[in-house]
Formats: sequence, structure tokens, C-alpha cells
Amino acid sequence: METGILFKYNYNATAPVVINQGGTSSGKTYAIQQVLFCLACTEKVVITVVGQDIPNLKAGVLRDAHNICERSQPLQQMIKNFNRTDRVFEFRNGSAGSTSSCQRNPFKSS
Repeated sequence: METGILFKYNYNATAPVVINQGGTSSGKTYAIQQVLFCLACTEKVVITVVGQDIPNLKAGVLRDAHNICERSQPLQQMIKNFNRTDRVFEFRNGSAGSTSSCQRNPFKSS
């Protein structure tokens, strides 16, 4: 997997919280997803990426995730399945990565 400087900073970070600042299309989401894929491949984890709403997740995070996978043969070998309906990546080591919206459903009672 080809990585950049943002990947290296995030992957090697020791702080419990890492803040990534930058403008639109600066590579933050892409680099963070690369780090999350690496973590999912090396240890059994459950990762949830939360976004504003499902259409934005599909246009950004999920599109980037598929691009990352398409460009990395070793990563493709680690992924057991992608459930398109639930937007969940299942890894051979038992890890799982999914996306979720923080948008509230006005028709659902709380």
C-alpha cells in the first residue's frame, strides 16, 4: 500500500487523540483509513467510522476505502468479505470495519 506523510504521522502517533487539520481534499480521510485498515489487519478490532449522513459516507469514506482496497493486493487478501448492504468490511482475522451515520431519524422514538 502506497502511503504518504499523513499516514506516517497518524500511524506512529502515541497520543490517545490525534487531530488532523487541513482543507478539503488534503488527504486526511484517506490517510486515516489507511491507518485503520492496517490496524484491522494486524490485530482483532472493531472499527466504526461515523459521518454526517449515509450519502456523504458513500461519497467520501466508502469511495476512498474501496480505492485503497483496489490498490493493495495484500489488503485484498486480508479482507474476507464486504457486506454492501450494511457497509461492513470483514477481515480474515475477525476484525470488522463499518460506517454509520450520526444523523437522527425523526421518525424513530427515543
